[in-house]
Amino acid sequence: MYWPVTAARLLSLPAPLDHEPVIQLRQNRKGNFFASLSKSSLGVWDVRPTVLQACLVRSSKSLERWGANQDVFWAHDGRGIFILTTTSHLLLYQLTPTARAAYAHPPSSLFPANGGPGEGDVLMGWTLRSLGAAFIMGHPQSLFAQSHSLLITLKSPPSILTVPYPIPSQLIAPPNSHFPPPPLDGDGPEQDECEIWDLVKAKEWMQCQGAPPVPLSIKLSRTPGTPVLYTMVMDDGRVWGMHTVTRKASTPISSPLNTLPLSPAASHSQPLSSKFTGVAIYPPQPRKDPAASGLQALGLYEKDAEAAQSTADLDKAVTAAVNGKFGLVAVGTAGGNISVISLPNFPAAPRASHTLDFKHAANLHTSPGGVTSLSWTSDGYALAVGYEHGWAVWSVSGRLNGWGLSLDSDAVDDGFMGGVLDIFWAPGNVELFALAHPPHQIYSIPFAKSATTGQHSPDNTRYAFLQMDDRVLVYRGADQPDMSVINPESDVWQHIKIPSDYISINWPIRYASISTDGTLIAIAGRRGLTNYSTVSGRWKLFADERQEKDFVVRGGLLWFHHVLVAAIEVDKSYQIRLFSRDFDLADVNILHSQILPSPVLVMSLLDNSLLVYTADNTLYHFLIVPTKDTIKVHLCGSISFAGIVQVPSRVRALSWLIPEAQKRLGDPVDDLIVATIIFLIDGRLVLLRPRRAGNDEVRYDLQVLADRIESYWTHLHGIGTLENSLWGYDGKGMRVWLDALTIEGTRLDEGRDAYETVKESVYLDLDFYPLSILMDKGIVIGVDYETSTRSLPFNLFKIQTGTHLFLPQFMRYHLSNTSGSPLHRALTFASNYSSIVYFAHSLEILLHSVLEDELDNAEVDIPGTPGQLRRTIEFLDHFPEAMDVVVGCARKTEVDRWEKLFAIVGSPRELFERCLELGKWRTAASYLLVLQNLEELDDAKDAIRLLRLAIEAKEYHLSKELLRFLHSIDESGAALRQAIADVGIVQGEAQHSPFQLSSPRLYESPPSPKTVMVGAQAGSPMAVVGQGRMADAPQVPEHEDDGDV
Repeated sequence: MYWPVTAARLLSLPAPLDHEPVIQLRQNRKGNFFASLSKSSLGVWDVRPTVLQACLVRSSKSLERWGANQDVFWAHDGRGIFILTTTSHLLLYQLTPTARAAYAHPPSSLFPANGGPGEGDVLMGWTLRSLGAAFIMGHPQSLFAQSHSLLITLKSPPSILTVPYPIPSQLIAPPNSHFPPPPLDGDGPEQDECEIWDLVKAKEWMQCQGAPPVPLSIKLSRTPGTPVLYTMVMDDGRVWGMHTVTRKASTPISSPLNTLPLSPAASHSQPLSSKFTGVAIYPPQPRKDPAASGLQALGLYEKDAEAAQSTADLDKAVTAAVNGKFGLVAVGTAGGNISVISLPNFPAAPRASHTLDFKHAANLHTSPGGVTSLSWTSDGYALAVGYEHGWAVWSVSGRLNGWGLSLDSDAVDDGFMGGVLDIFWAPGNVELFALAHPPHQIYSIPFAKSATTGQHSPDNTRYAFLQMDDRVLVYRGADQPDMSVINPESDVWQHIKIPSDYISINWPIRYASISTDGTLIAIAGRRGLTNYSTVSGRWKLFADERQEKDFVVRGGLLWFHHVLVAAIEVDKSYQIRLFSRDFDLADVNILHSQILPSPVLVMSLLDNSLLVYTADNTLYHFLIVPTKDTIKVHLCGSISFAGIVQVPSRVRALSWLIPEAQKRLGDPVDDLIVATIIFLIDGRLVLLRPRRAGNDEVRYDLQVLADRIESYWTHLHGIGTLENSLWGYDGKGMRVWLDALTIEGTRLDEGRDAYETVKESVYLDLDFYPLSILMDKGIVIGVDYETSTRSLPFNLFKIQTGTHLFLPQFMRYHLSNTSGSPLHRALTFASNYSSIVYFAHSLEILLHSVLEDELDNAEVDIPGTPGQLRRTIEFLDHFPEAMDVVVGCARKTEVDRWEKLFAIVGSPRELFERCLELGKWRTAASYLLVLQNLEELDDAKDAIRLLRLAIEAKEYHLSKELLRFLHSIDESGAALRQAIADVGIVQGEAQHSPFQLSSPRLYESPPSPKTVMVGAQAGSPMAVVGQGRMADAPQVPEHEDDGDV
């Protein structure tokens, strides 16, 4: 869902930061600042606009006393900064605002007054103030700042030191003090608020034999409704997940867990008697094969000892990043692979999800090197990865959406293409910052993303709808003629720039929504909202900026005809507001407000039913009701999913499917209690089926369709058999369930602690990322990216449109499904698309795929026996394009397979004669080639007969091709002379003929048995090859005497 666009920009390091290379980049928790660190200096940057706010350069005396800079960390509030030095000192700084603006630019034509995205507000100045230094015993490795404490991992002994924050003054050496600070080791009365937790206490769940491993880094992730998770990367290449557990005074350490904090506030109030309990995240436990025996039954496998050690070194974890939105952990290894681990709800054990192999996915001949850094987008849909020799961006399910690699640093103008040390996403996730190594420069790479990353609604999936930093892009191919849709060269993207008055002060974009007909667009940033009409080409903004700043869109935007539905937060209350495009944006023009008890997480609009899912795990069903004077929402009912959905914040999308009887005869108010509800949660596509309990209470049966689904599409009013179909993209292809209302139930797979998934009806392999499904055209639309470096001193990234024709796979599915009447179902489906211009091409693809598969699998039909190929031929006979499809398919397969094809289709001689009867001259010309290769051509009589008919029909281009064909089949020239004589083409009549004829100069070529050398133009009906070659292979060069015959 993320793709690099345009060109990266290089940040210029001003003096005095440019005298030595940057070794570390670190973003603060809010994302508005980042720090750049070198051995002796620190720079603090504002992300937008990207400018240096403050810097310090340490003196040689300071370096000698406290050691050189090694790493940098931010405090929880985003203002404090900690520098860890090579001598185990911790230098403390505070970022404080100044009374003056950081920069002042007079307005000009190059720099407008309101600035670019995020540059409209006054840029406040900041300065760095030193707070002193602390000394940490035990060789500190890393630090993580919580709101009221610091977690510091130690090497000697392997342990975790907890220090209160702000650090007590008695433990810090003030600035300019000549006295060293006391060592922080958790010992002594002055450190009674500090606690050190030795990892020896974790040997029970770490299952280590000797000394415990050294924790190299520790991070914390919080997801509402789940315990706080700490992740530790160890020096032995393992990754552990830990939770804090409170022990009662009378409870032994070895007793079961009693309580788990479910909120950040609870985790901060833990008493000092707390301990950590953990579980192995990486490497995950191997799945046991029930059929295995011996060592394999224990999960052990024999391997060469030296090879095993080499593999173990490459598989060692070096960094990890948690994706709380999808419940995943990405673990980067020294060998360059990334293991994605699924984190079920506690206390279930983590399990392997999939592996990201850069070398395999990009088809590289060399390794990109080890992983250096990882960064998930804030929405969890993409993972940015830094490698020793490149970089990459992966989708959450494992699709490679952007990458760069170079082993020759001198050949790379953009330094980040040759390797990245650190990487992170800016707010809004449309800008990626990377620290290249070497030459240790900072780059900013712009990205485009799908609007469904912010709001996965039916309308946003109906169109290919992209967001960039200052604009949105809408694919308009659905409104174009059929051929424009399938032509990759057609530029059918509409670029709509967001008004600078809005985006300059409300950057970044948080939500973007498009209407059902694609004419209305709404945008919401940090505050307020704005909307656009493609009909008028005008944006509407709040005239009163105070009203715009009074509320925040939280939960999404939807269009109901000309009415904008917005889920907002205002004055700590949560509402759904209705705005009309016909009126100006103002509080007095609000059509309706509906107050809700908790924040909105997801909204979906299906017809006039508004589904609202809130943070308290409740689904509300509203009807949008037009009245005489206004439009309002009417609450029909609500259902709590407590006990069904365990983590509401991980629900990414929802919709429903309503039974046909309810659609036609039922009351819309009752839709909620009979509808099958679809959830996209934790990357799983889940169906909740209602059933009535004994007391008329509605209960739901949970059914998991598929795992690792990034996006899905529903079609409540589809075409024919596609109605109520469900489409899901899994990172590799599209999985389609044709009627989600009739899918059978699934069982729990106890071995995986997960539900069994449901086999899809049709699977579409895609070589691009799908964004939209054009049901009426039978096409999936998506995008991919390409990198252009030709004649440019830098890399230029471009988005290219991809299309996939899905009709052949669906027709084949209906023909192969033997239950009922497969032929009738296939004909019913195909009849909906028979009028499109590329329908014959779809039939040709269908026949070719069936033919190749059956011949490759040695499942060839023989007369008198049923089979898929025979059924496909029978299906084709119902369409007038059948003869064109058969010969077109023959031209695209090997000649040695023609005999088997025409054994089922029928004699090519009969097909040739039928083409002549129907006046299909060009199709008949193609069958001449089949007759020739199957040795059924009656000398040149058939060609001459067709030539005469073509001239009578004034098909002069075809006539020229037939003459060339006659020349090629008879090297003596006798056939060509006979045709000229029989048809009456003589030189004396040239002035009355479209042919410019001269005496034939025949080319004497050496004989080539069983091979037809054709001089026809590529793509013509006469283009063919000989034995054992593909019919669309390049043609032999035309000789100089082939122009005029």
